[in-house]
Amino acid sequence: MKRFYYIVLLLLVILGSGAIAQRFMEGMSVTNLTSYSSWGLWVVLYIFFIGLSAGSFLLSTMIYVFKMDSLEKVGRIALSSAFFSLVAGLLFIFIDLGHPERFWHTLVYRNMSSVLEWEIHFYLAYIVLVLGELWLVMRNDLSALIAKYSGMKQRIVKILSLGYRTSDNEEVRIKQSETGKRWVKILGIIGIPLALGVHGGTGSIFAVVIAKPHWNSGIIPIIFIVSALVSGTALVTFIYAFFSKNDSEKSRVLNSLSSLLIMFIVFDLLLVLSEFLIGLYSGIPGEVHSLQQVIGGTYGYIFWIGQIGLGALVPISLIVLSNKRNSTVLKGLAGLSTVFGIIAVRINLVLPAYMEVQIPGLDTAYIDPRLVYEYFPSSIEFISSIGIIAFVVFLFSVTWELLPISDKEEAQHIDEGRNSNYGIEKGTFQA
Repeated sequence: MKRFYYIVLLLLVILGSGAIAQRFMEGMSVTNLTSYSSWGLWVVLYIFFIGLSAGSFLLSTMIYVFKMDSLEKVGRIALSSAFFSLVAGLLFIFIDLGHPERFWHTLVYRNMSSVLEWEIHFYLAYIVLVLGELWLVMRNDLSALIAKYSGMKQRIVKILSLGYRTSDNEEVRIKQSETGKRWVKILGIIGIPLALGVHGGTGSIFAVVIAKPHWNSGIIPIIFIVSALVSGTALVTFIYAFFSKNDSEKSRVLNSLSSLLIMFIVFDLLLVLSEFLIGLYSGIPGEVHSLQQVIGGTYGYIFWIGQIGLGALVPISLIVLSNKRNSTVLKGLAGLSTVFGIIAVRINLVLPAYMEVQIPGLDTAYIDPRLVYEYFPSSIEFISSIGIIAFVVFLFSVTWELLPISDKEEAQHIDEGRNSNYGIEKGTFQA
């Protein structure tokens, strides 16, 4: 089954690579974007994965900075999810650029009054911080895995360990562990405003567009951050429920995760309710029209089935039912359902805003396939998106197999019984 799983992923990556190659050879003409609808599926998935990343990282800060010991087993999963989700998000926005070969211009030609300029710098700092924190929480295990692995695996782990070795002296090991904990906390504290800047900044890119009343609101960055917490917690819940080792603590950890998930979902629903009530009451034509399209128009089924159903009602129901049956599977499904529901949230944020005609009659003034207010992704957009997602899932899966991300026992120190490993019970270098 594992071999079949990797074969399927690689086939999807190859298929998606062909679509991406066609996009780079033929330009944006392979998409169904128009002059009036310039953001589509790739931007939807960009903000979706950036949200997954920010939410996963904020969950890790709750664990390592605010000492939520009940969730310590999922700390590495949260950090790994944050990194790979960020990679996916950046890949999607990269292929959406009209001239992706010019991505470096923002680092050379400065415009410090641009929200996007600040956002790019947040991304760069955020990547370094997440990788640094991941290394700190795994460095003892990486050191131990060098002795366990051989061949290519050993060489990879040696490179990733950056020369760090756990001391055989118990007193030195304790100091190493304390130093690691201290730096993880410091990076976590620094990472809180960075993560808020990463996804709140993404929301600000939308919020400052005055030509789109549906976006032009101070509540949009807040909605981005809260929905990020929802999706990040949901993703970690799904991964931990289905792929981590079954032990005596799994049920307790999932109970804590699912309680957090319900709290974030309810908070997100309150913000959505506020957004809709104020937007409809304001009477601003552009915003009212967009919200009407979301509630009962073109995107109504995505809102009620996806955003409200899969994103809120289904996961809450599954969690309540799982508490009665003590089922880890139902909690994992609740997380998966929420992740899909957040995709619907992103669709309803981006696409309806492009259905509003800026000047009355503009939609009928010119007849051209590229001058319409309707959009549905092309096959190239779909296939390339599947390829990118499969590629990132493949990278995550390989990393999961190779490195101590999960709570599997990947390595044990030769001094078992005396070792104190960061974030893990004494006596082992369990992953």
